[in-house]
Amino acid sequence: MERIPEHTQTNLPATASSGRLPYPGGLSRRLVRLPIWLYRLGLGGPMRLMRLMVLTTWGRKSGLPRHTAIEYRTHGSKIYVISAWGRRPNWYRNLIEQPVVRVRIGGRVFSARAKVVEDSGEALRVLYLFRKRAPVIYDAILAYLSDHQALNRRTLPDVSHKFTIVRLEPSQEVVGPPGVEADWKWIWPLAGLLLVLGWLLRRRGRR
Repeated sequence: MERIPEHTQTNLPATASSGRLPYPGGLSRRLVRLPIWLYRLGLGGPMRLMRLMVLTTWGRKSGLPRHTAIEYRTHGSKIYVISAWGRRPNWYRNLIEQPVVRVRIGGRVFSARAKVVEDSGEALRVLYLFRKRAPVIYDAILAYLSDHQALNRRTLPDVSHKFTIVRLEPSQEVVGPPGVEADWKWIWPLAGLLLVLGWLLRRRGRR
């Protein structure tokens, strides 16, 4: 099984980044990472319904696995993600250095090759995939990210070049970094707590 060396170099694409959306830090960073912890608690099913996956890259400096929760869409076997902050996020810069990644969607875990989408037709198709679920909401989000006053299906081609989009192609020929593992140990303390609460409530009801 092939694992591409971490320092494989790839040219950065000439895609724009969003300067309007504040980069997460402090509390907002913790909120952005919340789905990762939900995956770790074994709640990958609800995250899959919300189209949220965990992308694991090799840290370009540390060489350690780095996990990122991110919204996705699928087209056939391909998986697409959009960087809301252009080329700034560490996960994006990590996969530029090392394009072999690990993906967790619900209970499914697999390795994939990451490649930046540079074809305008493919980029536009991805934007249509994202807006398909809730056009009104996503038109507003995409307009905000692209610094455009308003967007709709007809005007979306005008801004498709402004988005940093990555395509993930599952592959059995590569081995990505270790992904997020579900840990069900929390179930037992919770079950014990519920039993104790139930016992206390029953005892109180008898008085």
